[in-house]
Amino acid sequence: MVKQKISLTGVELSLPKNVIEGDSYSTGSPSRKFLDILLRPGNLYFYACAFKHINDFAKVCKAGNYTFEGLAEHSRRVLQTVENCGGQVEIDGLNNLSTSPKVYVANHMSSLETVTLAYVMQQAGPLIFVVKESLMTYPVFGHIMHGMNCIPMTRSNPIQDLKTLLKDGGEMLKNGISVIIFPQKTRGVEFIGEEFNSIGCKLARRAGVPIQPFALDTSFWGKGKKVSDYGPIERSSKVRFSFGEPMAIDGKNEKTVHENCIKFIEDKLTSWK
Repeated sequence: MVKQKISLTGVELSLPKNVIEGDSYSTGSPSRKFLDILLRPGNLYFYACAFKHINDFAKVCKAGNYTFEGLAEHSRRVLQTVENCGGQVEIDGLNNLSTSPKVYVANHMSSLETVTLAYVMQQAGPLIFVVKESLMTYPVFGHIMHGMNCIPMTRSNPIQDLKTLLKDGGEMLKNGISVIIFPQKTRGVEFIGEEFNSIGCKLARRAGVPIQPFALDTSFWGKGKKVSDYGPIERSSKVRFSFGEPMAIDGKNEKTVHENCIKFIEDKLTSWK
């Protein structure tokens, strides 16, 4: 990965040159840091490193110094931690990304996509997430969500949530910031198309921007039994991202476009099994 230097809050960071070069990226042969090998079978090394990068950027955001470039750099460090723990990363469809604002919709598996997509999708330009309201109050993640100006959803009042999304999401898109939505009821390894709602299509149609599906497999970061964000690390599970083509949407084709988004994700997940 080619790197360049940027300045963030007085500290010089090593930032990848704009994007991952080319249409795809693959880790190649997996390798592991000695400390990860030493501490196996536990997950201590991964969590210690990953949460250090997340916490470092949370402090930046808490101080009011959020930048998308800074978020992308810290996201790169988390993805690098995956590789340092023997994980393999595969990404394709990057040429389908562009800086024009869009609504992105995808399946949702774990916390890993939330803390790595800013780097993976860096060539798409600034972006924000639509998140559950409670995430905005988390001690560490909350500072980053507020720094990004993420859009909170109550999940208890669908009508109000839709109004909030159309208003706030529309403003973000108007200002050139793309919106990422995970329209599932809950995150999980299994993808159920019937539970993938059309809220992303509604926002894209109202804002007059394309909608773009992407599929992901982040089962590397497993879901915990007691605390969902602290599950086992599955080193044999590849971390995958695949980006489809953007689709124009209007009142006549909204249902078809929504179905095409579901089909893209389903087809990718099936091909990865």
